[in-house]
Amino acid sequence: MWKDILYFEIQQGFKKVSVWVYFIIFFALAFLIANILGGAFTGASIVIGNQGTNVNSPLLIAELQTVFTIFGVLICAAIFGNAGYRDYETNMHPLIFTTPIKPASYYSGRFLGSFFLTIFIQLGITLGLAIGFLMPYLDQDAIGIFRLDAYLHPIFVMVIPNVFLVGAILFSLAILSRRMLPTYLASVILLFGYLTSSNLTSDIETRWIASLLDPFGGEAISDLVKYWTPSERDTLLIPLGKWLVFNRIIWFFVGAFFFLFGMKKFSFSKEYKLFNLKRDKSSQTAEEEVFESSEVQKIIRPVFNRFTTLLQFTTQLKIEIKRAFRDPYFLAIAGTAAGFLLLNQSAIGKMYGVNTLPVTYEVLSVLSGSFALFMIIIITFYSGQIIWKERELKADQIIDSLPVANWIPMVSKLVALIILPGIMLSVLMIVGIGIQTWKGFYDFEVALYLKKLFILDWTRYMLLCVLAFSIQIMVNHKYLGHFLMILYFLFGIFAGQLGLNHTLYYFGSGSGAPYSDMNGYTPYLERLITYKLYWISFSALIIIVSNLFWVRGSYGDFKSRLEIAKNRINKFSIIGISISLILFISFGSYIFYNTNILNDYHQPKYYEKLAAEYEKKYKKYKDNKFPKITSINGEVHLFPQESRLEFSGSYILKNKTENSIDTIHSNFNARFPYEQYSWSVDNKRVVRDSIYGWDTYVFDPPISPGDEIILTFSGNRQRKGFTNGGVDMTVLDNGTMIFSSQLFPTFGYSSDRELSQKRNRKKYGLKEDKDPMRAYNDAEGLQYGILGDDADWVEYEMIVSTDVDQIAITPGYLIKEYEENNRKFYHYKMDKPIHNLFAFVSGRYQVMQEVWNGIKLEIFYHPKHSYNLATMMDGMKKSIEYYSELYGPYPYEQCRIIEFPRYSSFAVSFPNTIPFSESIGFVMDVDPNDPEDLDMPFWVTAHEMGHQWWPHQTAGGNVQGSAFLSEGLSEYSAVSLLAKEKGEKQLRKFLKYELDKYLMGRAMESRHEPSIMKTEGQQYIHYNKAGLMMYTLSDFIGKDKFNKALKAFMDIYRYKSSPYADIGTFVKMIKEETPENLQYLVDDTFSKITLYENKAKSATAKQNVDGTYEVKFTVEAKKVFSDSLGNQTNAKLNDWLEVGVLGESDLNGEKIEIPILIEKVLITDSLTTFTYNIDQKPIKAGIDPMNKFVDRIVDDNLIKVEF
Repeated sequence: MWKDILYFEIQQGFKKVSVWVYFIIFFALAFLIANILGGAFTGASIVIGNQGTNVNSPLLIAELQTVFTIFGVLICAAIFGNAGYRDYETNMHPLIFTTPIKPASYYSGRFLGSFFLTIFIQLGITLGLAIGFLMPYLDQDAIGIFRLDAYLHPIFVMVIPNVFLVGAILFSLAILSRRMLPTYLASVILLFGYLTSSNLTSDIETRWIASLLDPFGGEAISDLVKYWTPSERDTLLIPLGKWLVFNRIIWFFVGAFFFLFGMKKFSFSKEYKLFNLKRDKSSQTAEEEVFESSEVQKIIRPVFNRFTTLLQFTTQLKIEIKRAFRDPYFLAIAGTAAGFLLLNQSAIGKMYGVNTLPVTYEVLSVLSGSFALFMIIIITFYSGQIIWKERELKADQIIDSLPVANWIPMVSKLVALIILPGIMLSVLMIVGIGIQTWKGFYDFEVALYLKKLFILDWTRYMLLCVLAFSIQIMVNHKYLGHFLMILYFLFGIFAGQLGLNHTLYYFGSGSGAPYSDMNGYTPYLERLITYKLYWISFSALIIIVSNLFWVRGSYGDFKSRLEIAKNRINKFSIIGISISLILFISFGSYIFYNTNILNDYHQPKYYEKLAAEYEKKYKKYKDNKFPKITSINGEVHLFPQESRLEFSGSYILKNKTENSIDTIHSNFNARFPYEQYSWSVDNKRVVRDSIYGWDTYVFDPPISPGDEIILTFSGNRQRKGFTNGGVDMTVLDNGTMIFSSQLFPTFGYSSDRELSQKRNRKKYGLKEDKDPMRAYNDAEGLQYGILGDDADWVEYEMIVSTDVDQIAITPGYLIKEYEENNRKFYHYKMDKPIHNLFAFVSGRYQVMQEVWNGIKLEIFYHPKHSYNLATMMDGMKKSIEYYSELYGPYPYEQCRIIEFPRYSSFAVSFPNTIPFSESIGFVMDVDPNDPEDLDMPFWVTAHEMGHQWWPHQTAGGNVQGSAFLSEGLSEYSAVSLLAKEKGEKQLRKFLKYELDKYLMGRAMESRHEPSIMKTEGQQYIHYNKAGLMMYTLSDFIGKDKFNKALKAFMDIYRYKSSPYADIGTFVKMIKEETPENLQYLVDDTFSKITLYENKAKSATAKQNVDGTYEVKFTVEAKKVFSDSLGNQTNAKLNDWLEVGVLGESDLNGEKIEIPILIEKVLITDSLTTFTYNIDQKPIKAGIDPMNKFVDRIVDDNLIKVEF
């Protein structure tokens, strides 16, 4: 019998328009994505995964199919939920349930029918991708070979299990409860699992939890392939890794449980109570009283006036609110939301596994950010539920016949829907304050909670409620309305990549703003208010129109509803539409004036084309020689309250070449040209290109070798309204931080403005690869510094002024401070040469200062951010002490850290001056009692202090490998100091994160992975790989020898230019200090891409009679070399590695792992067995226990010791 029901379900399903609509839309979306990825549209592009891989790689196809099973949850609710609920909705169940059908057959047939229909819809994605990628007009260089298994494999591993899981849960709940709302609750819980798992991926230690927690398996895939190279992504199918297999098994059994539970509990004769609540006696008494009072005969005279209308509205509103919020399913959703928020608290402000303090803006950022998708889903579900409630109960004809105005039921339902996210946000606020309290943080900032949640977020969700509500009214189909909201959500994800990125036409845009403790929301206030009013006026418009189309009584097709709507038009609706339309157009015009007239707006492709044309037009001047800046003197006047600045200055330039120079190409900001730009010698401007900001000056007579000239300039910057993407943040009310390159003149062609992606370059007729940087030993490249061709080392003097309540800072020593015209002036001068790279900072600061060993140390900080000042001060002291010992004396008499707002998250080092984002060190929450809790404020300070030597004393040329000499050696300095001051536990954890970031960086490399010798600015190499491998080198070679080579290198190149330092000389000097048997390690580190595949195979131990332990363990080792695309070849193994044994120690009542034995050993065979006698009980043993070598799987390096 179940087969007949199955056949009937499938047959009826294919007759439904909605099934074909879902299939066609999924097919069309997939086909469109494939075409955009393949370059079919010149005005659109989508970036998914690594841009260096084929757009039809097996991994990308699998990821897309998995993602659409997540979006397909709403479709599953429509298909499975409807199958379980349909007979109850149509009141056919008394008839069907009296037929000779077994409940199990009915249940199975309905479920399987829905299952196959949903699989059919999901196949729309598969077919859309497969056919889309076969189109002949796509960029064939971006398309790999067609592989049928790449499309089929994810269907069996991901799609079918996901559909079974979601379908089993939703179907069983719908058929048991005989309602649709439980399916919505289940959908929300499933999506909670997905969102919670995604918040756990930033921490290495919790990724395995994320892999298991994600019901859809996406995080398990991500964890499995996170280190895959472009070559592997192009060729390999998703392997059945440990966590993916466990994930599939766990969630299959969850689905099977719901399926079997539903089958067992399903009965034709009774409804299964999911929430078996007892009837409220008070409500029963009230009903009886009403019944009794109805027996009293009274003359009822209806009165209809404004008071009646108001009473009707308030009464109906109370009914709708009670109906929504007394529903046990809503209470379950609210409880689930609270649980979801509590689970996500672990993701608040993680950096290298270290928490930030639960300051209010961080709590809000994590909780409200992850809450957004949940709110979209809730609003989407409930908009349909609240509108269709009476129709599903068959009470709509009765209610619609009541003498109430159309707007009363509609507006009351809408208000009830709007209150729903308000309740949810209240839950979020309570949970947020609870998390802060639980973590011992009591600066709750309730006002910020209210601003963020109830002014910014709730108004945004109100707009979303109006949109979802209006869609339900206009389409008059619950599930189609849900699906249109999915499309709205997808449009928001891909609109920008499709070139549709103007905020004027994306509903609800412009409603958010970044927050900083230093400025609040101040820079964004005008923009926020304008956009809110713009969308509110549009919402009012669609509410009025929706009211005209409100379904009342028997309803027909859209044409008949349109006629009814015309008849409902009256003067009030005309006035409302007119006012709303006028306001909408007015605010829209003001937004357009700001974004497109006061500021520039262009679609993303415009900037691509601009970059391509810039290269074509001006690259011929790339190697032109110019005089170099030798001295900079100027003034910068900041007006924070007015969001503007004025600047002026002069350069002294010297022709350091051997030839005369008759032409200089100068760059300028096309929106803010210089007010004054004059040379001290005769010249003529022969070219002005206002599109690219390019001037050409010809000098007659030419500038002779050794001659000096002076350039005098001045200009200004002024915030002009707001832009499409935000606001101009050049000058802020508090915490301005401006790089010199944003204001002061630069010269010549800049390769940084070129397109970098191969496919984009090819599209515009450029050669596929950018020109590489000059080789590390190129004599010409070594004549110029890595920080810019315009100058070598310069003399620096600057006056900076600001508002009277602020402090202005730039590199140098303060030689004069004075007040004039209610403004503060600060005159700075540097006593040593610096690079042509500096900044201007101004803010309302408190200052912590100390004179230590004759050096003035200062921290300029926001008054609320005093949490880690002692640690940062200690970091400066320890860095100066240690690095002076390693590399030579600290060259300055002061050092200062300056906080700037969290709109950007970085720290940057200038001579004796270090601007530091409020989000990095100032609010980190380091547990001093936990030896594994990385002291990030200390480490970041140590890294930036390393720059006071690298590159502010020794700098590389404009050649390959020079970024390593700056960032890599600063990173090594910080890692060494961390090991010295904080111990092996923190070192081990830090090296593990360095390894993880390097491996993830190389996995996302879109061009090619170079060796350290050839690095051209790849951060994952010159930060993470360098930090890891430099420490490993120093450890194996010997720290004294390694640091001796660094000091000798520093002494040779200190303040030297023409030639600058180069990595070739650095490696040569390291090799001179390296024993013969470790020369290979230097080559493997710098000249090759070397990886290991190390693994602990077994470990046993026994206790000796003297109380010691004999440990015996076997390890497997393998060495491979990789090319730039990730293709690996086996290498001969004759390497020094480390083996070790770990034990346990008590710390504050907790067991922690500690190294008992670490020994360097020469390994020549793939399998090697070691035996050691140790004094302490062993817990684990294995190879490379400190994670000092590049190994893509480090979790198997150690194995538990068996006794």
